[in-house]
Amino acid sequence: MDFELLLLRALKSLIGILGLLLAYLSLKAYRKSKSNNMLFLSIGFGIITVGSILAGLSFEFLGFSLLQVNIVESLMILIGFIMIMYSIYGID
Repeated sequence: MDFELLLLRALKSLIGILGLLLAYLSLKAYRKSKSNNMLFLSIGFGIITVGSILAGLSFEFLGFSLLQVNIVESLMILIGFIMIMYSIYGID
């Protein structure tokens, strides 16, 4: 196994773990504060994390090319950032 592929798998795993932790903590904060902004923050983190995990799985098991994987991941990151930005500037 190539070192680069092993490194990519390790980094994707860490991103997945940290992203899910961020989504969980912000969802927990939403439940405590009942602030819609915290809900959108949690959704944004979740979408970014799911995009990263989906990209890794698509490459590993579904045979997608790196270009296709990057397009999917970039789209999910864009949507997640929009949700996070809305959570910051949106009306509560």
